[in-house]
Amino acid sequence: MDSKTLFGALLVAGIIGGIGIYNVNNIPDNETLNNEVIEVGNQAPDFTLRDTEGNEFNLSDYQGEKVLVLEFMNMGCGSCHNFEKNVLKSYCNNTTMPKDVEVVSITQTEDEDENKLFERAEDKNWAYALGSEKMTETFGAERSPTIVIIDKEGIVTFLESGSMSKSELEEKINKALE
Repeated sequence: MDSKTLFGALLVAGIIGGIGIYNVNNIPDNETLNNEVIEVGNQAPDFTLRDTEGNEFNLSDYQGEKVLVLEFMNMGCGSCHNFEKNVLKSYCNNTTMPKDVEVVSITQTEDEDENKLFERAEDKNWAYALGSEKMTETFGAERSPTIVIIDKEGIVTFLESGSMSKSELEEKINKALE
């Protein structure tokens, strides 16, 4: 394990936090496909989250209307910071992001520091929310960042760990918009 990974793991392990008002995770046990990880082509389970602005939302709120892009991230992950800074920030600006796409960055656990998440969300054009171990497990998002794209019908069209370029992200989102 290199020193950056070790530092990140220690940082995450040392963060004291709680669910607070930013997490209302509601994935029923029977929605994990009999405890199997969601895969591309599967219907995504409905979930409820509250973003750092206090807005509660469900996956079902977007069905039929928007493609949902989820970035499962770890607050101490340098790759996640770079992905957000170099890809999401550019994609989510008001001139390039289609109106029928919603992007949400979600922590992989509910143990993340809410104040740091709130600070991280400032001046961003997309939502941030505290996730949970259960949601991370359901989407197979143990590595960060993990990108999940859910089409307007609630079907997972893309699920992959690791960073990607803006053009790759646009390509995957455009496929989900078709």
